[in-house]
Amino acid sequence: MGSHTTTSIGPDAGPEPTLESEGRIARLFEMTSDLLATISLDGHFTLLNPAWEHLLGWTREELQAHPIHEFMHPDDVEPTLALMLAGTHQPAQMENFTTRYRHRDGSWRWLLWSARCDGDTWYAAARDVTDRMWLERQALHDPLTRLPNRLLLMDRARQALMRLNRSNSVVAMLFIDLDRFKAVNDNLGHEVGDQLLIGISDRLAEMMRESDTVARLGGDEFVILASDIENDGEALALAERVVEALEEPFQVGSAEVSMLASVGVSVSHDPEADPEAMLREADVAMYRAKRTGGRGLELFDESLRQEVKEHLKIEGRLRKALPQHELLLAYQPILPLAGGRAVGCEALLRWHPSGIEGADASQLLPSTFLPLAAESDLIVQIGNWVLHSACEQAEKWRRQGISIPISVNISARELTEMDLAERVHEELTYCRLPGRALCLEVSEEAILRDPERAREALADVKRLGVSIALDNVGAGHSSISLPRNLPLDTIKLDRELIQSVDGNKDRRAVFAAAIALAQQAGLTAVAVGIETRRQLALARELDCSVGQGFLLHHPVPADGVRLREVPGAVTSAPWRPLVRLRGSRQH
Repeated sequence: MGSHTTTSIGPDAGPEPTLESEGRIARLFEMTSDLLATISLDGHFTLLNPAWEHLLGWTREELQAHPIHEFMHPDDVEPTLALMLAGTHQPAQMENFTTRYRHRDGSWRWLLWSARCDGDTWYAAARDVTDRMWLERQALHDPLTRLPNRLLLMDRARQALMRLNRSNSVVAMLFIDLDRFKAVNDNLGHEVGDQLLIGISDRLAEMMRESDTVARLGGDEFVILASDIENDGEALALAERVVEALEEPFQVGSAEVSMLASVGVSVSHDPEADPEAMLREADVAMYRAKRTGGRGLELFDESLRQEVKEHLKIEGRLRKALPQHELLLAYQPILPLAGGRAVGCEALLRWHPSGIEGADASQLLPSTFLPLAAESDLIVQIGNWVLHSACEQAEKWRRQGISIPISVNISARELTEMDLAERVHEELTYCRLPGRALCLEVSEEAILRDPERAREALADVKRLGVSIALDNVGAGHSSISLPRNLPLDTIKLDRELIQSVDGNKDRRAVFAAAIALAQQAGLTAVAVGIETRRQLALARELDCSVGQGFLLHHPVPADGVRLREVPGAVTSAPWRPLVRLRGSRQH
């Protein structure tokens, strides 16, 4: 039963009805489209107008032959009868409430009631609000799983927090993200993925108490709102049960699928807490759990709170970096390992704000500030600037007779949410460059955000003559595979591969498999992160002909890059890098 309101009614007043007025009232009773009824204290209809038959399909005789609760939705019976019992003791009050009544065909109709008890009879009027309730439920529930959506979750969270005024318990939010759910969609299809999401929704709902809420935010993200729990420990224990429950196999069609999940937990005992802030905290904790490799739990605590503050501080400074000209590009050649001219050059973003030194400067490494930018609109602004600056530099080099492609890294948002081909075409046209002057580097992780959209975007870019490189190949994998149907020209082996291949048979096998796969597909393989002569020798031994790393050339401003001639093959003489700079170990 929905919420109800009570209105105080004064004593009736007016002239005595005449026979003529009684007849008009009787005609009005028969002709009105609203539902009019009188109900006895024992819960039986005693008088009904014809509108009931049109709405519910039952005759008035059938409706009057049974107690009203037999026609109600089971969930509405107890609260409605309790309200009617209370109303018999306060006859001057008008009760307003909603209930669901069963149609003859088995469907349910939502009725909005106004009723008042007078002596031994309830006088009631009702109106069909089924369409309105359906629209409201659609607006508050996820269309696939029928779970509450974010809007309803926030409303229930506010109510749960308000109840903390009357208890010593806490409210917890569990942010659940399924690890590598996109692999299910890619390998088994979206229909199977949808069935799996429904199965996960049902399992989570079954293990929760009636006072808890399971919501779906979209994609593979779920949130559990748990109220009336004692402490942080109980919230973490619930998170552990959730992870264990999802690891039990799901039967989806002919496939059996188990899911790993990362869960972030936010807990509050403050009735004034902001539900949106709690959700953000749980989200932040979930991402920390995911960084451990998946299947993890993390509580949002004071250390995470300080981390968030630092990130916000860095993001604030980063927003000023472009207008204050604090961003610049360094260029690192991509070189043939046997020696000779560079075959390409990667544009690498650097941030040099004024007034930051020492330990604070370590926070401004690309590995720190780029993930923060990727969580906001900054990544698009920065990406536009990088693409434009790199194209301008390519045009300057071409005027000097140096025609090699400049590689630019593309983020997931740029790849799947923007018209990437149109942006690239505009820059190529503005700088009067052919497509072959540019190479776009994308990571497998970025592609997996939206594989179909990524393939379409890269195919459109490829038609411009731009080459495509897949970055970070082999990162954290025990075997090598390439995303299907991508218009690739180059694969760039993750820096950890070459740096761990010496003495590690598994990593050596992965490296060799990647080279063989590239050769079989007609792609160029680049060994990234070559920093020692031993690593260079191993790359050549494993049949890799192109590399990039500090040993070959440091990232430097454009005027310090040597592209025409580079040292030859490794000999007994000491190998010297072209440029030595102080700084981070970034390729």
